[in-house]
Amino acid sequence: MIGGWQIATIGTWASGFWSSVSGGRYLFGDPTLDEDQRLEFELGGTQRRLFFRGDFDPTLASGVDQGALQALVPADRSQRVLRPLNTTDGSNRVPQVLSDGSVRFTNVAEMVNWNQKNFYRKPGNWNADISVFKNFAITETVNVRFTADFFNAFNVPMDLAPNATSGLQDLSRQANEPRIIQFSLRFNW
Repeated sequence: MIGGWQIATIGTWASGFWSSVSGGRYLFGDPTLDEDQRLEFELGGTQRRLFFRGDFDPTLASGVDQGALQALVPADRSQRVLRPLNTTDGSNRVPQVLSDGSVRFTNVAEMVNWNQKNFYRKPGNWNADISVFKNFAITETVNVRFTADFFNAFNVPMDLAPNATSGLQDLSRQANEPRIIQFSLRFNW
């Protein structure tokens, strides 16, 4: 019973796919954050992580330093890096400050659209599946193979991708399957 066991394993590692923000918003700067800048807080009764500077109301967040959060996502929507265009007059034009200090209202079609470029990487993940097995000789012609398979053996959480508009990850859910353990017996005769 003690000797003759074998182990087999297979694993995956993914660094995360490149992605971009929602096409319904426009970038007025770089929304990306370093890992140490990503704040965690509660919003709408759910634990969230700020993955990039998105478009949401930071005053509704709790359990976080509001000064630090609003430094990344201002409460004043017109100061956010990611936001809809100023279309209060229906013209779909945004103010552009020229080098001489004057302001020109520019149509969106005349601007470079950064929204089509993938510039941030979604969360990565890794997984390992392990099998432990042993063959037992019952008689000269009959063998039994016992196998224990551990899928997602280390039960590593896989974070969901952030919302393309708000930049928030929902930490109450995971994208991975739970750990599954399967036992099997195989008879050969």
